[in-house]
This record gives sequence, C-alpha cells and structure tokens, in this order.
Amino acid sequence: MAGRTIFQDAETGNPYARLGLAYMYHHGKDIDPDPELAMKWYIRSSEMGCSRAKWELAKIYRDGTIAKKNTGMFTRYLKAAADSGVPEAKVELGFAFLAGIHVEKDDASAFKWMYPAACQENTMAQFMTGYMYGSGIGVSKNTSEQEHWYAKVSLRGDGELFYWIGRNFEYGLFDIKVNLSEASRWYKKGADKGHEKCIICWQSVLSAIGGKKHDSLEERETVLMNTGVEKEKLVRDQALIAADRFFEEEDEENAFKYYELAAGLGNPDAMFALAMMHHAGVFVKRSDKTAIELLTNASVAGSKDAQFVLGTLYEEGRGVKKDLDKALKHYTMAAASGYLAAYYRLSLYMDHPEIHVRNSAVLVR
Repeated sequence: MAGRTIFQDAETGNPYARLGLAYMYHHGKDIDPDPELAMKWYIRSSEMGCSRAKWELAKIYRDGTIAKKNTGMFTRYLKAAADSGVPEAKVELGFAFLAGIHVEKDDASAFKWMYPAACQENTMAQFMTGYMYGSGIGVSKNTSEQEHWYAKVSLRGDGELFYWIGRNFEYGLFDIKVNLSEASRWYKKGADKGHEKCIICWQSVLSAIGGKKHDSLEERETVLMNTGVEKEKLVRDQALIAADRFFEEEDEENAFKYYELAAGLGNPDAMFALAMMHHAGVFVKRSDKTAIELLTNASVAGSKDAQFVLGTLYEEGRGVKKDLDKALKHYTMAAASGYLAAYYRLSLYMDHPEIHVRNSAVLVR
C-alpha cells in the first residue's frame, strides 16, 4: 500500500476513495473545503454504486448544505439509497410515504420501507413497525407483532429514543395518535435509565392521567430547557464555541482553558482538540502519550475525528504499537459515526466496507 493516496485511488475508480475525498472537500478535513469538488466526488462515487454516497447526496439536496435544495434530486437519491440498502434512507422514505411529503401518501409503501429497516436493527424503524402493526397502518393489525417490535426497541433503545417516542405519543407528533398510557410506558423506560427529561415527562403524564392539568407542548419545552442537564449542555456548548474562537484568534491559553472546560463536561470534540494541542505542543509541552490518552477518551465519548486518527496511528504504528485489528476497529467506529474517509481506509482491507460497518454497528448496540 506504500505510495497509494486517496487522490490516486479516487481517480482510478475506488468508490470509497471517491466518497472519502468528497467528505474531505465537504468538511475541510486535511484539505481546503470546496463544495463543487465535494459534489463532483459524491456523484462519481454514487455512480459506481456506493450507497452511502447516494444517502449523502439525498441529505445535501434535502438540507441545501453545499448545493441548493432540490426536492426532485432529494427524492431521486433518497430512493436510490433506500434501494441500495441504507436503513436510514428506508426510514426517511417510510416517513415520507406516511406523511405524503414529496411523495403521494401511501401507508402500504411506508410499511414496505419501514419493515426491512427494522430487520436491519434500526431502532427507529423497529418502533414504527411496531406502531404500524398495532394501529393497522399499511399492514393488518397485529398486537403480537406490535409487542414483538416494541420489545426489541426496549432492549436496544436509549433514553433519548424513549423520550422521543413518549413525546410523540403525548402530543401526537409524526402522525402518531395521542395516547397518554403509551407515553407513560415509554417515558418510564427512559426514567429507569436515569434520563432526566423522561423522569420529568413521566411524572407530568401520570399527573395528567390522574386528572390534573396537562402541560401544553410549549409549557413542557420551557420546563425541560431549565433542567440541570440542559443547563450543563448549554455551558458545554458555549465553552466549545469560545474555545474555537480563541483558537482562531491564536489565543492559545484561553483556547486551552475553554477546551478543558468543555471536555470536562463531556464534549468529545473538545477532548479531540485538547489531544491535538498536546500532540503538537500548542500552549502545553508536547506529549504523544497524553495525546493518545485524550484521543482514546474522545473516541469512547464519540469523537469521529479521534476514532479516525487512532485508526491511522494503529495502522502505521505511530506513537502506539502497530495493530491492524485495532486500526480496523477504530476505522469502523469512525465510519459508523460519519467520518466517511474511514470507508476508504477499510476498503483497502475488505471488499464491502459498508456492509461491514452496518453489521458492526448492529453488534455493538
């Protein structure tokens, strides 16, 4: 592999090199950002059958990030990504058919896309598949199937998902019918995990079921914005913004101070920034040992940048003992987190990195 570069492999036709290069131009990773070149390489990757490139193009045309919003192109690439097996695309297409957004409302088609995504262990799809079975939407009503899928969600879901489900049942969002008993059930699952918003919502719903005043959605949002978790999140996010600004202004001391504050409150991007400052000896004495410790912590906390960098270090044996298994593990984590250049690194060791990443993400849930 000596001498090979992502640029050369993109030109010679590696679809994952093209995907990775598009991502680098899109987000300015080790290269100056260039929206036109990003779109060029996303399209060229998708033309070679890369399903993740199709999904990225769908999101770009949906959100208007590096290209103008275009409903027709969004729908085209969304369907292409769903047909190629991307579970998130199947879920979005299912929601589109349920609500009649950009496509004609069709409950049967909605179920057609939700069900296979559920079989791919997508928890959102599993909940919606259970709900559709329970309500007879797009499929014959079957309460046994409803509970079968709800049980899967209960085992694999986290507090944020349970909060989302409970909120939808409580206020009738996303075409889900209001059902305070179901809202209580899902909030309770999150409350049992210590999720603060679920605890507050569960208690409020129980009061409403008992005959007391039911909070409006606006009233509930106001209450939730004043929780300890939300206040801490605000401090953490503001600290990261301040740190980035100080770093751009070359005020290394204050940048380091605010990165430490944000990192101490659990922000993985701040942890990664601190690791890079230790690695480069910016404001602090250079220390690869400290940098790797911080990279490891950032990786566990969810930093895709840290996951990718650790992959390169273990692959090349820089600062750590060379270990291809650990390199592939970190590249897989980075790819699953959205660092698309990691698919290219994986493609150098396997034929189907997208399938590998999907299967690996399912196994660790």
